[in-house]
Amino acid sequence: MSRQREEADGDSCTEDFSTHDSISETTEGGSCSKTKTKAESEELANRMAAALRRARQDGLPDSLNKKPPLSAALAYLAKHNIKKRILHVGNASKMPAECSAPGGGIAYPKLTKFIFDYRIRDPDTPEEFLDDTKKSPTRSTKFLVADLSFDLKNEFWEYCLQTMVIGEVASFMVPPRQLISFPAVNKKLRDYMLDKTGPRGSSNAPKHSCAFMSLQAQGGLGYADLDDLITNPRMLEFIFDLHSVVLPNEAKKESWVMTAEEKAEAIPNLRTEGNELYASGHWFEAAAKYEEALNLIEQLALSEKPGDAEYIRLDNMRVPFYVNMAQCQFKLKDYYGAIRSTTEALSRDKDNLKALFRRAQAYSATSDVDLAEADFLRVKQLAPDTMAVSVDRELAHLANICRECKKQERRLLAGKLFTQS
Repeated sequence: MSRQREEADGDSCTEDFSTHDSISETTEGGSCSKTKTKAESEELANRMAAALRRARQDGLPDSLNKKPPLSAALAYLAKHNIKKRILHVGNASKMPAECSAPGGGIAYPKLTKFIFDYRIRDPDTPEEFLDDTKKSPTRSTKFLVADLSFDLKNEFWEYCLQTMVIGEVASFMVPPRQLISFPAVNKKLRDYMLDKTGPRGSSNAPKHSCAFMSLQAQGGLGYADLDDLITNPRMLEFIFDLHSVVLPNEAKKESWVMTAEEKAEAIPNLRTEGNELYASGHWFEAAAKYEEALNLIEQLALSEKPGDAEYIRLDNMRVPFYVNMAQCQFKLKDYYGAIRSTTEALSRDKDNLKALFRRAQAYSATSDVDLAEADFLRVKQLAPDTMAVSVDRELAHLANICRECKKQERRLLAGKLFTQS
């Protein structure tokens, strides 16, 4: 029994040694396997590096290009080195679904229109603005509806606006090479904002009767800062405030595709809309309605022979629209515009009391004393019972203006005499 146990123990020992030998051999075999795996890894790394080099040469496949391509507007800004900075984040939730790009971002449809304000300044003098539509005395704070394909003459404006969402305020730093035509274009925009097309360019512009009110010096563009930009081009900052957008499918039917019947039906509706806007204090928008109606009347009159009954009827239809538009222009302190509109009305109805009275007030506001007095007296002559009190009050105000003019003239004359002595 003891011998059997010893043999068994010996067998057990033998088996243990055999097991250790096996483990040793496995370890040695494992070392070889590790060496082989390391070589394979190096080979795999080399293949990946070679593939990466080829990809860089040939371009990555679309599946690996996770970053969406730049929109046409952003690509334009990058190409022309125009730097954008968001001053106030807009409301992306207000953006129509049609304005979403396939890869994300903004993509306005062609012929989208924008309503926006703008400010322009020199970065070296940030406290001074060359132009600021919100401070315009004669225009709505919403500058204009800009058609991407037509209305804007500054090409970079179009692309700047296309990068913005509704409610966003953004700054764009534009290098001088993109501003070569800007001074000439901005002269037109500034004339529009200040409504200077009448008094500066028209031979029918009213003349001031006071000596101290001289005409603006001629030469150049008529604006010293714009003339300076021509001779000394430099970077400018444009700040846009996007109020809203009008998509092509939301826009009203253009007048050139309307039938004569549709135009005739639209005219009284425009007058009603204008009157409602005026009553609510939206004078600029009301004037736009009246002007739209006048354009429709003009288009209808073009199809008639001058002097015929229908032509005369259409021509006389303009009178109340001119009078109403003059009322809006007067409220907006656009006195020269009011003078032009009332003169148009009086050319068709020479004794129109509203037009005469409003033109007299506009002449008074521009210190054209003699012209104002003549219109006021004509109103009093036509309606002595109903308009006498109002006219007398206006004439008294006009007398005060005349006295101030004479005082100013005397001060200027005294200054000249003192300088000469």
